[in-house]
Amino acid sequence: MPLFADILGQELALTVLRQALATGASHAYLLTGPPGVGKSEAAIAFAGGLTCSEGGCAVCDTCRRVRLGLHPDVEIVSAEGAFITIDQIRAINKDVVLRPFEARARVYVLFDAENMNREAANAFLKTLEEPPGHSHFILVSSSPEELPPTIVSRCQKVPFQRVATSLLADHLRSAYGCSDVEAVAYARVAQGRLAYARELATDAGTRAHRERLVGWARAAATTGPLDAQVMLEEILASVEARADARVAVLEAEKADRLQWAGDARTKSRLEKQHEQRVKRERRRAVTGGMEEVLGTFSHWYRDLAAAAVGADDAVLNHDFLFELRGQSFPGMVDRYLGAVSAVGRTRDRFRYNVDARCALEEMLFSIREAFQ
Repeated sequence: MPLFADILGQELALTVLRQALATGASHAYLLTGPPGVGKSEAAIAFAGGLTCSEGGCAVCDTCRRVRLGLHPDVEIVSAEGAFITIDQIRAINKDVVLRPFEARARVYVLFDAENMNREAANAFLKTLEEPPGHSHFILVSSSPEELPPTIVSRCQKVPFQRVATSLLADHLRSAYGCSDVEAVAYARVAQGRLAYARELATDAGTRAHRERLVGWARAAATTGPLDAQVMLEEILASVEARADARVAVLEAEKADRLQWAGDARTKSRLEKQHEQRVKRERRRAVTGGMEEVLGTFSHWYRDLAAAAVGADDAVLNHDFLFELRGQSFPGMVDRYLGAVSAVGRTRDRFRYNVDARCALEEMLFSIREAFQ
């Protein structure tokens, strides 16, 4: 199995990473691009290649443990709360000077690296300026513009992009046996996000959740204030439920992960890693769930505007095209676009770590206002 077998449509990025493994890697890389296009998966695979004695065979014990998050020489770092803190960076700075436990390098993968607060970024910069020769840093970011330029300039940038709809649809047909209608529908809705397209193709729960989101988006324009509160509670509960489901999967994997513990000290370390992973994945699941809500609402009203002017090829929810044609009217395009703007303002608010309930409540109110 090739090292980057799970990554699709990222030829430029993978060429950079493969060349680094073949000719000698730099000390720091910055993987950038939209969410869900394979950056995180590529970062973990690349970390395996940097530690593997064969340069990333993808089948050895080292590669397998890196994939599972169990290798002592690969550290996964993500935000504790809203930020990657200076204490986390200080721990890295203290740890990085040590020789690898067993691999040929020590690798630090920083997910959502833009979440470093100012103090953490300043402390991290010192390590990037004079890194030990046995260390590598892989920063992953969907918003690299929020990183200090001094950090960006010391990393080799590896750009990822949205996967083309046609390529994504072909992949869903060949890999998961989707029909032509399903493959095109899921690829359009995913908007180049490989991870979400795969979920739609393989998980009935994800498809059912999307149906619920579309139903809420459809009703938001005409629902009254009391019903809007009910809708708000249902939306928030659905996001939490999906995050809980992700945690349940991780908890089910815990026993398998702990079987690698040969002694009490190793078991303690793996348990701590597991706790950190659960917190990280739950936080990412909630963030991703909120983005899914906003994306579905935005796409629904954008699609109504497109269908109203006969731009069927621009419709994202293609499996709802018949309904969209019947419910859209040219004279209401401004109202549809007003609803899209309301969602956009909410997305902007989420970037500042606002209360999700308040932000969504204001969004639902603004959508109703757009149709007054």
